[in-house]
Amino acid sequence: MITNYFSPLEFQVTIKRMPNVEFFVQRTAIPSVSGNPAEMPTPFNRLSITPDKLQYSYLDLTFIVDESLSNYMEVLKWIKGTTFPERYQQYKDLADSEHGIQSDITIIALNSHKNPVVKITFTNCAPISLSEVVLDTTQTDVVYPEATVTFSYDYFDITPYFD
Repeated sequence: MITNYFSPLEFQVTIKRMPNVEFFVQRTAIPSVSGNPAEMPTPFNRLSITPDKLQYSYLDLTFIVDESLSNYMEVLKWIKGTTFPERYQQYKDLADSEHGIQSDITIIALNSHKNPVVKITFTNCAPISLSEVVLDTTQTDVVYPEATVTFSYDYFDITPYFD
């Protein structure tokens, strides 16, 4: 059996709450995972034992900002809804919306033949930051602006892809 390398070039992102963002995602990464070892005190030294809690890094999605900024505004509205900076109603509107406060995000990795191979599901995601959008008239060629949204989530699972 020949094993092929995992390709970082082909993937699809699904975010039910943000259809205008999912289409324009350019970059992401499978977040790092670490376990903090529990410590057991002794009269002589602290002993590190098997980790007792798993820590996940945040999920970053970088997307091209569309001409009307609608995908940027989707994320901004979601963040404003969770933090309600202007009025309490912003949180209520988000909570009562079709998708609620949190949303799952799915990344499907494709093989060299563009067939789905692996599904990575992030559970109960919520945006915690949205990067700047740089506008720059000194560019000699058109460089389409990108933004990065960072999500917190409960956990993620990686499973083989089956239709």
